[in-house]
Amino acid sequence: MALHSTHLRRTVMAALIADLLLATGAQAQTTDNPVDSSSTVVVSGIRASLSSSLNTKRLQDGVVDAVSAEDAGKFPDTNIAESLQRVTGVQIQRNGGEGRYISVRGLGPEFNNVLVNGRTMTSDTGGREFSFDLLSSDLISKALVYKTSQPFLPEGGIGSTVDIQTARPLSGKAGHSFVVNGSGSYDSNSEKKTPNLSGMYSFANPERTFGVTASLSYTDRASKQNKAITDAWNYRDVSLINGNLNSTGLTMADVTTKKLYIPQSFGFQAEDESRKRLVGNLTVQFNPSPDWKLTADALYSHLDQRNKVIAFSDWINPVVLGATVNGSDQITSLLRPGATFYANNPELAGSGKLLGEVNSNDMIVKGGDRLSITSAFGLNSKWTPSPDWKVEGDVSTSRTTSSSPDMWVVAGMVPKNGDVITFGSTPSIVFGDGIADPTAVRAHAVSNGDVRNKDQLYEGRLNLSWKHEAGYFQGIDSGVGYSQRKVSRTEWNSDSWNTYSGYHLALPSSLFTVTPFENFLGNGAQVPNAYLSFDPYAYMAYLNQRSTLTQSNDPALYLDTSVYPNGPMAIDYTKPSTWAVKEKVSSIFFDSKWEGDRWSANAGLRFVHVQSSSSGTSRVLLSATKSPNDTTYILNYGPMSTLTVDNSYNSVLPSANVKFDLTREMLLRLAASKTETRPTLNQMGVTNSYGGRYGDVQTGGGNPYLKPMKSNNYDISWEWYLSKTNYVSAALFQKYVRDFLESRLVDVTLPQYPGEVVHDTRVRNGQKGKIKGAEIAGQYAFDNEVSWLRGFGVTANYTYVDASATREADSGLADCGYPGLSPQSYNASLFYENSKFQARVSYNWRNHFSVDCGGGSTQPRNRAAYGQTDASLRYNLTPTLSLYADFINLNNARTHEYALNETQFLTLEDVGRRVNLGLRASF
Repeated sequence: MALHSTHLRRTVMAALIADLLLATGAQAQTTDNPVDSSSTVVVSGIRASLSSSLNTKRLQDGVVDAVSAEDAGKFPDTNIAESLQRVTGVQIQRNGGEGRYISVRGLGPEFNNVLVNGRTMTSDTGGREFSFDLLSSDLISKALVYKTSQPFLPEGGIGSTVDIQTARPLSGKAGHSFVVNGSGSYDSNSEKKTPNLSGMYSFANPERTFGVTASLSYTDRASKQNKAITDAWNYRDVSLINGNLNSTGLTMADVTTKKLYIPQSFGFQAEDESRKRLVGNLTVQFNPSPDWKLTADALYSHLDQRNKVIAFSDWINPVVLGATVNGSDQITSLLRPGATFYANNPELAGSGKLLGEVNSNDMIVKGGDRLSITSAFGLNSKWTPSPDWKVEGDVSTSRTTSSSPDMWVVAGMVPKNGDVITFGSTPSIVFGDGIADPTAVRAHAVSNGDVRNKDQLYEGRLNLSWKHEAGYFQGIDSGVGYSQRKVSRTEWNSDSWNTYSGYHLALPSSLFTVTPFENFLGNGAQVPNAYLSFDPYAYMAYLNQRSTLTQSNDPALYLDTSVYPNGPMAIDYTKPSTWAVKEKVSSIFFDSKWEGDRWSANAGLRFVHVQSSSSGTSRVLLSATKSPNDTTYILNYGPMSTLTVDNSYNSVLPSANVKFDLTREMLLRLAASKTETRPTLNQMGVTNSYGGRYGDVQTGGGNPYLKPMKSNNYDISWEWYLSKTNYVSAALFQKYVRDFLESRLVDVTLPQYPGEVVHDTRVRNGQKGKIKGAEIAGQYAFDNEVSWLRGFGVTANYTYVDASATREADSGLADCGYPGLSPQSYNASLFYENSKFQARVSYNWRNHFSVDCGGGSTQPRNRAAYGQTDASLRYNLTPTLSLYADFINLNNARTHEYALNETQFLTLEDVGRRVNLGLRASF
C-alpha cells in the first residue's frame, strides 16, 4: 500500500509539473511509460532523441546537457548550432539567418571550447571561436555541453566545453546500412530554390571487430539580407546652424557649437548571398583483440560563400540645420544641408569655416566572400590490459585555410538639396535629390585588398586510468597532453584609399545601373524606389587608367610607375602585411574518483604551461598628410619591418564535482572549479592599422602581451528524472572573473600625427567582475495522463544571468555590460508524434545584449531582444522512407541593433523565411 501511494503521489506530481510547464511556456518532452496495447507510443523519432540525450545527462559526473540523433543521419536540425540553442543557457549568433556561433551562460563564442570527437578543431576566423556552419549535421550523432569543468577536459572553456561526436560504425548494428537525404530549400527574400544532398554508409562485420562509416553532404543556399544601417553614433562637437534649408545670407553668428550624440550616417544595404558547402567524413574502427580498439577519423569541409553587398549611405557631417535635441543631448532629427544651401550662405562655406567636408550620398560595395577549407585527421587507441587499467592514446591534426576580399569601394553624389532625417527606434529619411541618377556620380575612396588566413594544429594526449576500490576511494584518471598551433594572416592591399577621395571627379554614367528596391524591409523606413548599383572591378579599372589618374589627388605620386607599376587601384602582391602567432601548450592532469552510499565524486587538477610567439611583417608608417579634398589623411609608408614578441605563463586549474542520489529518481550535483580562456590568437598579432579623420585619428591592431582570462566557478544542480524521457531540473551558477578580454581605447600620441590625440583601440586585459545566474528546464510527454494528449510533448528551459563588472575609471566603458551576455533567455517546443507522423514547433528567445562596448567618441553597440519560431514535420511513408519539411524563422523575426538606447538606431536586418522540403531513405 505504501508503494502504491508513493507511485500515485509521483504520478500526480508529474502531471502538475507538466501542466505548470505548459502554462508558463517551459520545456518538456515525451515519455515511454507503458500503456495499453491499443494506444502504445513507440519510443522513436523525437522521443528517441530526447531519451538518449537525457540518459547521457544523467550518467555524467558534472553538469552536462546533450543533443542526440535518434538514428544515423537524423540530427534534430539542419544546423548543429540551431539544435544547441535548445540546450538550457545556450544562445546562438546567426550569419545570414543560419547559426554560426554559440554563447553559453552569457559568455560569447571565444569563451566556449568546441571539440570534435574530443579534439580541438581549427577555425576560419583566426581566433578560437568555432564556426558551426562549417559542418553538416548529417554526420553528427551527439553533441555534449559540459557546463562544469573536469580535469580531463582541455582548458579554454570558461563558458562551457562542447564535444561534437560523429557516428561510429561499431556503435550500431552489424551489416551494411545506407541513409540518403535529398531536399530543396526556398528562401523568401531571394525567392530562389536550391538543392541539398547527403548520404551515409556504414558497415560492421558480424564479429564487430571491424567497421567503416562514410558520409558526404552537399548544401546549397541562396539567401538575401536587407538592412537599414547607421554606421555609428558619436559624442562630439556639433555645429548647429540656426536656419532652414531655404535660409540665405547666414553668418557664423548664426552657428552655435555643442557636444551632442549624433549619427554618423543612415542608409540601406542589400546583400545577396550564395553558400555552397561540401562536407565529408570517414571513420574506420578495428579491434585487434577484445581489449584493444583502434579508431581512425578523417573530416573535410569546403565552404564557398559568395556575397554581393551594396549599401547606400547618407553621410552626416557634424554641421546640421534645424536639429531637435532631447533631454539626453541626443539629436532626434536634423536637416542635412546640400550644395545649394552653402551657395546661398557663402559665409558658412569659406576657408576655415564649416564646410570642411561636403555632405554626400554614397554607394558602397563591400567584399564579403568567404572561402573556407578545413581538413582534420585523428587516430585513437584504447587498450584495457586488465579490468583495473585502461590506456588511451590520441593524436590528431587539423588545418583550416580561408580567403576573402577586403573591399570597400565608394562612389557618391554631392546633393544639391538638403535631406530630412528623423531618428528613433526606426529612422526615416526624405531625400532632397534623387539617388538613382547615374549622371550625378563622382569618385571617392577605394579600399581593395586580399586576405588569407591559415590555422594549423597538431595535438596529442596519453591518458591512464586506474580503478581501485579502497573504502571511498575508487581510482585515479591521469594524462599528459601537448599541442602546437600556428595561426597566420597575410594581407595584400592597394594604396588607393585617398587617390580620388573628395568627390571632385565626375564619372561616366555607363558604370552605374538603376536597380529597384523590391519590397525592401516591407517598404518601411521610407525606402526609395531605386538606387544605383555598380561593378566594383569595372569601377576600379576606370579609375586606374592613366588618363583618369591625371585628375587624382596627387597625379605625380599616383602616375609614378616606380611606386605603382600597375596603378594605385591594383593590389600590390609584392608588399604583404603578415602576422603569425605560434602557441605551444603542455598539460598534465590528475583526477581522483570517490564513491559512497548514494553519492559519488571526482576531484583533481590540470596544470598547463603555455609558450607563445607573435611575429609580423608590415610596412612602417612614416607620415600622414592631410588630403586636399576631404578630411582624411594620405598615409605615406616606408620599407617592410619585422617584429617578434615572446610570452609564456603557467596555470593550475583545480576542479571537483559531487553527485548525490537523493532518491532513485532525484540527483543533486555540486561543482567548483577554476577555468581560463586564453586570448584568441588573432588578438595577439603585432600589426597596426591606421584610419580616421582630422581630429579623430583611429588606430588599432593586435596585443601580444595579453594574459588569459581566469574564472572561479561554483555550481549547484537539482535534477528529477520522472522516466526515461521526462525530467525537470534547476541550477544555480556563479563565476568570479578577472583579466577579462575586451576591446578598450587608450589615447596616445604618435609622431606620424603631430598635434593629434590618437585613439588606439585594441583588445586588452581589463575588468574583473561576477557572473551569476539560474536555469530551470524540463521535458514531458502526455502519453498516459489524458487520452487526447497522447503523442504530444513539450520541452522548455529558461536562463537568467546577472553580471557586474569593475573597469578602470579611464576606460570609458564603465556602464557597458559583458559583450554577448543576455540577462534572460528561454526556448520552448511543442511536439506530436505517432508511428507515422512527427511535428515540432519551437520558439527561441534571448534578451538584449552588448555586442561591442565602443570607445572614444563612438558609442556602444547593443542588440535588441530577439525571438524566432521554427517548425519541422516528418511523415513516414514506409519504415524506411519518409518525407520531411523544416520551416526556419516562421515569424519573420528581424535583428535590431542600437547604441546607448533604442532611439539610437544602428541596424535593422531582415533575413526572411526559409523552407526545406526533403525525402529520406534508409536501407
